Amino acid sequence: MFQGHSVCSLDTKSRLMLPTKFRKFMKPEADNKLVLTRGLDECLLLYPLDEWEKVKMGLMSYNQFNAEQRFFIRQFLSLVNEVELDSQNRILIPPQLMQFAKLKKEVIVLGLLDKMEIWDPDIKENYDTSMSKSYEEIAEKVSEIISSPKL
Repeated sequence: MFQGHSVCSLDTKSRLMLPTKFRKFMKPEADNKLVLTRGLDECLLLYPLDEWEKVKMGLMSYNQFNAEQRFFIRQFLSLVNEVELDSQNRILIPPQLMQFAKLKKEVIVLGLLDKMEIWDPDIKENYDTSMSKSYEEIAEKVSEIISSPKL
């Protein structure tokens, strides 16, 4: 389970060293492979390969005759890149994804349970301050989801 965050630097070739705090939660089934794609709110999503397979299975049920679903699936999958950790535990972020997320030298890697997000720090700060409700107000609403028993 990925949680927490790390501030990292990209090297001159747009490679990111995946922090140990995240690498240690990658399952052997991922085989050091990850899937990198566009996220929401101008960040990137990074899934271990085994978790990406679960996402793909969910996407298989999309309705190809629904225009919005077709658009989403095209946009979401158009920038998918399978990446592999090299011997120094780095992944290469392709130019189109660097451009999409407006990444520069410094990035924030954020753990989100089954995946990670990669953010430009300025965009992340703007996102955090753009919410019209406070963390506490939102926490009150989502507490119902968190505390409800799973069947």
